[in-house]
Amino acid sequence: MNTATNTQAESSLTMLCSGREARSQDHNYHPVVPSLSGSLDVSGADLVIQSSDFVQFHVHKSILASASQIFKDMFSLPQPADEIVNGLPVLHMFEDAELVLALVTMLYPIPSEIPVTYDRALSLLAASQKYDMPAIQSSIRAEISYRKLTAQSGDQAFRAYSIASRNRLLPELNTVAHLTLNYPMTLETLGSELQELEGWALRDLATFRKCRRDDIVACFESFLDVQNGPSKIWAGCPGNKFLHSTRLILPAWLSNLFRGQITELNQTFTNPLLEPSSIRKKYFAALRSHTFKDNWSPPKECEFCFCVHGRQGEEYCTELEQKLAFARDKASSALTF
Repeated sequence: MNTATNTQAESSLTMLCSGREARSQDHNYHPVVPSLSGSLDVSGADLVIQSSDFVQFHVHKSILASASQIFKDMFSLPQPADEIVNGLPVLHMFEDAELVLALVTMLYPIPSEIPVTYDRALSLLAASQKYDMPAIQSSIRAEISYRKLTAQSGDQAFRAYSIASRNRLLPELNTVAHLTLNYPMTLETLGSELQELEGWALRDLATFRKCRRDDIVACFESFLDVQNGPSKIWAGCPGNKFLHSTRLILPAWLSNLFRGQITELNQTFTNPLLEPSSIRKKYFAALRSHTFKDNWSPPKECEFCFCVHGRQGEEYCTELEQKLAFARDKASSALTF
């Protein structure tokens, strides 16, 4: 073997011993790991993989080498017999048993055991990337998409962002950053993940959040433009006649709604960001207050706005929701490595 190949193989071996996704980083997580004995034929196995939490798996070097250039390079070097189990050499991995199990099940023709939570699935994706397993990476991403896995809490969302950022999971970075918008970006929510986030990652997430907030504010401002924007359909509300103005004016109930949202958004970027679907309920509440005297009695206050809503209100609300969603969901150059 030439010197260059030796160097590459030694570098691969070093990667196995320097993983960032060690068991200690997934706080208070205790997976229940099923046995492979009933589903996997390990006859002829020539290697024992031991997870960070001391669970052992019998596997075949040839299977690992065919899936990973890292393992292929490592097995090309003479292996020291420092530890033997059942007559087989032991390879220690930094991943816990659940992740090692998932990787093993994806290498063999048996049902895969991919984690059921989004943050743990990203940990598995990071491990497959570390070990240079492109086919396994594609399968994990497909499974995440098929299951529609997503963060179910603020802890999961920020943990997923931490995993994606420190492992350079570029395709997932924008996705998980958007998931964090549903939760407050505070010390309480970040919790233990704060110490795991690198400085650049925390800075980029804050910048990303501000950009999305500013885009939503700009969207509301465009709906305040009664001269040129979608809200020109509301010009003519008799409630504005006392202003004695020749220019078009947005009805106060709608103007107050949008300005109130802008004020709330501008107070801080750390609050959960507005969900576009929530604006419709606020719109109806403001319209009803303006149009009806009490409950749903016949319109007495403003027949004009009542009729405008009847003709074009649905299309107006849909356009507002869509533009807010576009502003909130935009990818951002603020997220970099």
